[in-house]
Amino acid sequence: MEKTFHVTEAPVRSAKFVARERWIISGADDKFIRVHNYDSYEKIKDVVAHKDYIRSIAVHPTLPYVLSSSDDTLIKLWDWEKDWACMRVFEVHSHYIMGVTFSPRDANIFASASLDCTVKMWDVGLPHPSFTLRAHSKGLNCVDFFTSGDKPCLVAGSDDYAAKVWDYQTRTCVQTLEGHKKNVSAVCVHPEFPIIVTGSEDGTIRVWHATTYR
Repeated sequence: MEKTFHVTEAPVRSAKFVARERWIISGADDKFIRVHNYDSYEKIKDVVAHKDYIRSIAVHPTLPYVLSSSDDTLIKLWDWEKDWACMRVFEVHSHYIMGVTFSPRDANIFASASLDCTVKMWDVGLPHPSFTLRAHSKGLNCVDFFTSGDKPCLVAGSDDYAAKVWDYQTRTCVQTLEGHKKNVSAVCVHPEFPIIVTGSEDGTIRVWHATTYR
């Protein structure tokens, strides 16, 4: 164990490094976003961010922006250089928003995954989604971007025990990753190698080839 940060008595659902600031940003069931310096342990900031559990946090790769998503069915965009002012609220999902992530190809674009069975694609400058992807029969828990060949793709995991891969330019589902026996609760794509990792409530992690999908 390197370090331990006691953040809150409530469950902490999401935490992200901001290496350029030496921070860890966390979101919890007490509706707070908290910022800690991971060298000094100092708490930099806490913000009452939502009216319900915070499920996911995403950090913009270059700008001082943080996205948070919540069971209050809202996504919020925060600017830490403006004392954590809420710059925009994204309000279209009809159920808990379990995951949110920025695109590595175009950091103005982000995706959200919700228990309303949809993935939505957004532009940070616009209040409404660019489009919606629907294919799962149950709610979505997680989403991540990757590139397959030259195609910009994303993968999302669901309570229907599967993860689906989308070519989001053509808005088509190109593959269904099947094999888990319970909800797919986490997806992660390696930044350099063609590897997709899925984690499930069945107690297993599966590693998939991001081109052949084996």
